Amino acid sequence: MRFAAFIAAVRRLGTVCAVPALAALLLVQGPALRAQRPLEDQDILRYLSQTIAWYRDVAVVAQSSSDARQAIFADSLRQSSAEAVRLAFEFARAQAAIPRARAPEAAPPGGARSHTLAQSAAAAEQRAEQAQAQIERINQQLETSPPRLRPRLLALRNEVTSEANFAKARRDALRNLLGFLSAPGEGGLAAKVNDLERTIPEVGNARQKAASAPTASVQSVAPQGFNPESSGLAGLATEIFSIYREMRRLDRLAEETDALRQAGEGLRGPLRKALREVIRQGDATTQAPESSDVAALKAQQSEIDALLAQFKQLSASTAPLSEQSTQINTTRGRILEWRGMLAENRDSTLRYLLLRAGMLAVALGLIFGLAELWRHATMRYVQDLRRRRQVLLFRRIVVSCAVVLFIVLSFVTEFGSLATFAGFSAAGLAVAMQSVILSMVAYFFLVGRWGVRIGDRVTVSGVTGEVVDIGLFRLYLLELGGSSPTLHPTGRIVVFPNSVFFQSSALFKQAPGIDYAWRAITVQLPAAADSAVVERRLLAAVESVYEEYREVIERQHGTAQSRLSVTTDVPRPESRLRFVDSDQEITIRYPVEIRRAAEIDGRITREVVAQLEKDPKPMFASGGGYKIQVTAG
Repeated sequence: MRFAAFIAAVRRLGTVCAVPALAALLLVQGPALRAQRPLEDQDILRYLSQTIAWYRDVAVVAQSSSDARQAIFADSLRQSSAEAVRLAFEFARAQAAIPRARAPEAAPPGGARSHTLAQSAAAAEQRAEQAQAQIERINQQLETSPPRLRPRLLALRNEVTSEANFAKARRDALRNLLGFLSAPGEGGLAAKVNDLERTIPEVGNARQKAASAPTASVQSVAPQGFNPESSGLAGLATEIFSIYREMRRLDRLAEETDALRQAGEGLRGPLRKALREVIRQGDATTQAPESSDVAALKAQQSEIDALLAQFKQLSASTAPLSEQSTQINTTRGRILEWRGMLAENRDSTLRYLLLRAGMLAVALGLIFGLAELWRHATMRYVQDLRRRRQVLLFRRIVVSCAVVLFIVLSFVTEFGSLATFAGFSAAGLAVAMQSVILSMVAYFFLVGRWGVRIGDRVTVSGVTGEVVDIGLFRLYLLELGGSSPTLHPTGRIVVFPNSVFFQSSALFKQAPGIDYAWRAITVQLPAAADSAVVERRLLAAVESVYEEYREVIERQHGTAQSRLSVTTDVPRPESRLRFVDSDQEITIRYPVEIRRAAEIDGRITREVVAQLEKDPKPMFASGGGYKIQVTAG
């Protein structure tokens, strides 16, 4: 066991203090010629950690390159930062090869610690074996023991099992700790440097990655370049904010690079001072007078060799630090060049953004100016209030669509994506707003040439009323009640969606220019009555009333013929005779003004009754009676 501990201590000592053979010989010559590390371990480790953090920040910034030009800067930053980290580790390893001025006093010898841990692990292993043997004996006793002793044996077995598990856990923990402490360079600077180097494994092959990365990076990001000429306001504004964000990140990285460079300069100061001291001692030794004593000559030679070895060790630490400073300066220059390029892109993108915004403002100004001229022209030249309202509504629709179109075209960058998105959106809206879309389309049919006008009497889904208002989506009717055509307002407003125009139920309305309807008065006579005389008298009575408003009906008829471009007979009263069962039925149809229908029906009925009562004997030879009924014609 002592031999193994001795071998482990030798391995640890060899890893921490691995120096050339000549330096190992000089370490036993005395304190005057012993090489001493000019820097503290915590300073070296702090500088390494700062370098690693800087390297990772550079990698993060390099990943944000968005086009081929930025990819070139990013690849250069990756290469120079990786080389700077590699040189930093080379400097740290060179420093780890130099022994410290004095060893830590509180640290116990590594061999004694390992020996103590090995003894503890062996004791834990022995205790675990004993507990396992005791468990086996208890299991044998359980097979042959009476039932009254089994609870005690089971409790004892559980206790021994817990002790065995604890002993095994202690043994495993001690073995792991022993293996960790027996590693080369235990607790020294070299071990800590190796631990830090394992956190960035890519540094080991940084040169190969730097050689192959530029082409791949340029090829991968080249198609993603930003083109301000074909971008919209949203894309330009987003790009400007992105450029500002990248510039701030580059500014922070430049400040971090300056801090790292200053930290490196702080480490190079003690190294240069130590080198100057070694050179001074070497000059003093070589300029000393030669002695004839062989022992003195050997001592002088040993001192020169020791100074040479110390100079080589310090040079091995200073050279990587100087090269690293060069790489850091190169990285800083690339960062500033990248930032300058981003500033140019920012200015160019900002100009395009202002140009697009100005064009949008001019376009909107023209649209609103033309809309205002349209409104003035409509108010001046369109005198019909209904037609004026329709023109103004159409103006609002056109202006709104134009404004939305210009704004969308100004903000959108990818028109192909916009078309795809608009297609899917339109399909979804068409399904979700089917009734609304139908109502809006039906509005243009309702207000067309043969459409519905305010004041028209229409019948929609069994409801008769006068049109009060025609909206873009709804139709408003003043409900009319009573028997046709003697209808009167009920005081209720009925609202229908315009989409009712496309439903299967019919929509009834008066023809344009026609405000009259046909009515019929029916007189039922006995079979023996003189129908010819009665028909002649009744028709004369109806015509006498019709003459009072004949001009109105004929004028409306002429207007309808000119609008509809059709030719029809002029409306006038007409009579028909037919036999129903054993009686005769005389029907006289006549046109009436819709708004005076009740009045005209009453007057005609009175005239017909007067004619029937005037001389009933010639007409009713058999003495029978008659019946009168007024119906829709």
